Amino acid sequence: MSQAEEEVHAPSPGSAVVPLGQVQRADDWADLRKTIRLIQRNRPVLIIAIVMVLAQVAWRAQFLSHLYFLRTDYFNYDYALESHLGWGYLTYPDSGQLVIGQRAVIWILARISFYNWDLAMAVTLAFTLAAGLAAAKMLRTLFGERRVILLLLAIYLLIPVTMASLGWLNDALVSIPLQLATFMAVDAQVSYVRAGRRKDFAAAVCWLIAGLIFSEKALVLPLLLFAVSAFIEPGGSWFASARSVLIRCMRLWAAYGVAFFVYLIVLLTASEGQVPPQAPVSAHSFFTFGWDLVRQTLLPSAVGGPWRWFPLAGNWYSLAAAQSEFQWIALVVAIAVVGISIWRRNAAWGAWAIFAGWLILADIVLVIASKLIAYPALSALDTNYVADAAPVLVLCLGLAFLPLSEPHGTAVAGTEVALPPSRAHRLAADQAWRSAAAALFTVFLIGSIWSAQDYSSLTTGSPAAIYVAFAKAEIAQAQSGQPVLDTAVPPDVSYQASDNGTARVIGDAVPGRVRWIEKPDGTIDNLRELASNGLLEPVWVYGTSSGKGHVRGCWPETDGAVTVSFPKPSPYLTTLARIGYIWGSSASGTVQVQFGNVTRSLVLEPGLHTAYVTVSGSAATMSVSGISGGTLCVGDVEAGNPEPVTAGHTIARS
Repeated sequence: MSQAEEEVHAPSPGSAVVPLGQVQRADDWADLRKTIRLIQRNRPVLIIAIVMVLAQVAWRAQFLSHLYFLRTDYFNYDYALESHLGWGYLTYPDSGQLVIGQRAVIWILARISFYNWDLAMAVTLAFTLAAGLAAAKMLRTLFGERRVILLLLAIYLLIPVTMASLGWLNDALVSIPLQLATFMAVDAQVSYVRAGRRKDFAAAVCWLIAGLIFSEKALVLPLLLFAVSAFIEPGGSWFASARSVLIRCMRLWAAYGVAFFVYLIVLLTASEGQVPPQAPVSAHSFFTFGWDLVRQTLLPSAVGGPWRWFPLAGNWYSLAAAQSEFQWIALVVAIAVVGISIWRRNAAWGAWAIFAGWLILADIVLVIASKLIAYPALSALDTNYVADAAPVLVLCLGLAFLPLSEPHGTAVAGTEVALPPSRAHRLAADQAWRSAAAALFTVFLIGSIWSAQDYSSLTTGSPAAIYVAFAKAEIAQAQSGQPVLDTAVPPDVSYQASDNGTARVIGDAVPGRVRWIEKPDGTIDNLRELASNGLLEPVWVYGTSSGKGHVRGCWPETDGAVTVSFPKPSPYLTTLARIGYIWGSSASGTVQVQFGNVTRSLVLEPGLHTAYVTVSGSAATMSVSGISGGTLCVGDVEAGNPEPVTAGHTIARS
């Protein structure tokens, strides 16, 4: 090196001399290779798990993007908007269920943006993301950071049994938070049993309470947590482990018991005046619902099915419709999986006992007690009833096949896999099991994607979304005080037969703009009605029409009375008569309208108007009597039932 070069590279006075190995280029911060290598070396399973969860959320977002609010969602929004955030509102039961968390979330959503599907979808996806990450955390806590837990995570993320509940906000805000609480409660429980830390104690209790806030099925969570604790407790038999963990974690069980009984009291109190939890109508309905739920819905979904769905009218929801041969194949596969797991590990029977216990108590007994299954064979096809079993299935699959890991990676006593003594045989057996597991997982993967895409293609929320969007816009643009007939919303939007009028469903979305008319009675001009397409159309009474009178368009008056004849009698189920009239007086007058055996009083307003009179039955004539104080021109009369004037209806005149 020349002297000049030495001067250039010589350190300046007072500067620190940096060893050559520590010299860093100015742009090294942008080189991600070291970070990637660090991730690959230390946390590859965790990173892959996070990527899988994010991919599932993106896929679910695509699925939810073509859906919309369904049936009871509208009632929940309307009820939330009309209520204060008090205890009475939060504990108002939903078909025998206590859904405090759902009520609170929808109360907030209704006030941020009413009927905003994008906002509701974002909340659903946030819970979905949290549940997926919780699943990864629980699996890592129980079984360590092994690559095989990614298969269990994939089963939870892909299992089709959760699709239906995801697409219905009413169910999503019950089912997904319960799944999240299940994963996190098990994670905290296992950590507490292993280490006895106070923070794990508090977390386990809090997650149990969180589960109870969103679903009454969380009443079974304490039993699940106790069974899992006994499974992972070192010792001899399961009963010995159960006794040990019962004594060692007595404070935790006491805390669970307090939460359990407080919730039970609240549930029974809130059900007063509603349909309280009840026993099954009969033993036959209990076994029909339970057996069909397992054979036709749960087991096919557990192996990637049901592969085929039965869409309900309007295609807003679909039920499982697995073919009979596939149902029996799924049953055989399930028996084989359980049998192999028990043959390889004696302790595996405990895992499947845990799953069976959850299924019976949470998804059969509690469902029947709260929902009062009227059609058990049909209700058993609803995958929403077993969506909460997905976390327990993944948990029990892991307990049945995988050795448990302590925080430091050591296996828990009594969980070793029973392998043949010969090393060669052992390696061959391991390879055979891996191949069989890979083949079964491939079938599950393909079937799950097929089933999910098929469900997505069959269901749609477009009719309801279009109706609500047009209806909101029409009401918002209507003249202030415009009279609008309160009629039933279309079946795609209907939520309760006794309270499904447009005044509540749409009126709450655009409050105070128009005047809603429940039953037309008296003089009402320019009466309109929301048609099935959401447009605000004029109301006409369809049935029979008198046409205009023969004297200057008026029906003749004789001795203070006008008799109108119809070309044919009105329909048998006639409910309304429409009268077009001109009252030639400066003051209002009162007349008597007789239709068949029904007589009604009608107040006339000066000028040209339209009046409505409630009637019943069939009649060939109608008379207006008691005319005094002015001249009355009855132009035309229609008798029948009101409907909006649309492209499919024409105004019939004779």
